[in-house]
Amino acid sequence: MQYLLLSVCWFFWMRLPQCHGRVLRTDRLKADVKLLSKILITRIQEHPIRLNHPSSLKISGLDFIPDEEILESLEKMDETLETFHNILSSIPMEHAEQMLSDIENLRSLLQILNRITGCAAREPKQTKSLEYFKEQHENASYTMEKVTLDRLEKTLDNIVKHLDDITSC
Repeated sequence: MQYLLLSVCWFFWMRLPQCHGRVLRTDRLKADVKLLSKILITRIQEHPIRLNHPSSLKISGLDFIPDEEILESLEKMDETLETFHNILSSIPMEHAEQMLSDIENLRSLLQILNRITGCAAREPKQTKSLEYFKEQHENASYTMEKVTLDRLEKTLDNIVKHLDDITSC
């Protein structure tokens, strides 16, 4: 009898870690998204290509790079970051590996937050071809890199500012 009781206790003792799961809290995920966005903004600001240009300067031909859009949903944030990831991964820019990794991690956090809030997962968007990005990069490599980083920084700043206000999918 004693061995039976001991084996039952051992069985429950071994199952205890499986019963102790935590629910992810949305406020913790939002804090992680904001922190990673701020880290990415810092990486962009420390990037060697950073030079100031007037904010009123309009550059044509780079309309495919998301500009100051209103990010009214988690899905729109993820879609915009996906576009930036595709652009940055298609152009040969120095010191971009960590930024690409951070963008991918940020997208993963947004997708988890999207699922937790009960929203359906979105289908990947068809973006312009890799050849198009490379062609644009060949035409104005410095300008494309500069504009991409500037617009990514503005987008991340918008995410930090407006993430708590997001109520829709």
